[in-house]
Amino acid sequence: MFSRRALLRQLAFLGAGLGAAWWVREHYLFPKPVVTFGPGLSGAGWMPLTDPGGLIELPTHVRGIPVRAVVDSGAQFSAIDRTFATRLGLEPAPIPMLAFGVSGAPAVTHTVALELSVGSMQVTGMRAATLDLLSLSGAMRRPFALLLGRDLLGQVAADIDWPNARVALMRPEAFQAPPAARLAPTTSRNRALMTEISIEGGAPVEVMVDTGATSEIALAESVAAKLGLLDGRPMQTGRSVSLGGLSRDRVVRAASVEFAGQRLSDVEVQIFTPAVQGPLPDGLLGVGVLRRYRVGLDLGAGLLWLAGPARAAPIRPGQPHAIMGGP
Repeated sequence: MFSRRALLRQLAFLGAGLGAAWWVREHYLFPKPVVTFGPGLSGAGWMPLTDPGGLIELPTHVRGIPVRAVVDSGAQFSAIDRTFATRLGLEPAPIPMLAFGVSGAPAVTHTVALELSVGSMQVTGMRAATLDLLSLSGAMRRPFALLLGRDLLGQVAADIDWPNARVALMRPEAFQAPPAARLAPTTSRNRALMTEISIEGGAPVEVMVDTGATSEIALAESVAAKLGLLDGRPMQTGRSVSLGGLSRDRVVRAASVEFAGQRLSDVEVQIFTPAVQGPLPDGLLGVGVLRRYRVGLDLGAGLLWLAGPARAAPIRPGQPHAIMGGP
């Protein structure tokens, strides 16, 4: 059995194999996708969050076939299930890539050209890494075949209204901050949003804002040790899924976490042992915290708006959790 908030699957797609240049990665392997909307439209309109206590799923079509897609601000690039890509007849590029997770060995993958639609939004010119997403995500009981990463999210703004279980994607210039929303202090690193948190009054820790993480907070083992979270307090374990396979992570509770000027009480912290070869952030701020708010996300501008907090949406009993994303 998978314990709640203890399922880990972090994806980061880093660099081309055999010393290929940065230009090849950015312009051939992962060029910027082109996003368009219907005539006279600046956005795709409101779409329901079918699982408001978990990941952000969007109604997506690839070549007219409906596919479950997950929005992941922690994944550097988008990915598609390898078997699904083969069934669609998508030809992989010849240059291999390495896909790193938070644990285990990196996986060798290739990319495919991809076009998709999300409501009235059309995406062309995208390349996505091919991975065994269906088998990996099957442990979450909500398997998905498409992962929408920062290559796409950098071209749009997202209004993620967790309290009202809805999400909207739009052109960045069309985004309007929700009433009473405030800007959270963030920095941008390779299109990833980084913010600082403080756990139990300790030194600030820079963590990645990760919509692909349904946990509250996840920290690398060395960081957790420095903060005193491995001080003998009650600890649970849960199986985790990463690109390297199944592993076990530790889960503890922190009395308080300070984030964006607010103090959160009794927060669950997942502790992972990073993959040796994968450059990863010190920690992740996941949906377990973000779903308290209505969130405005503009990765291209490096902005995070928060309205709330509101009472978080409930999680169904026995629902597994995932931590996804990458640098």
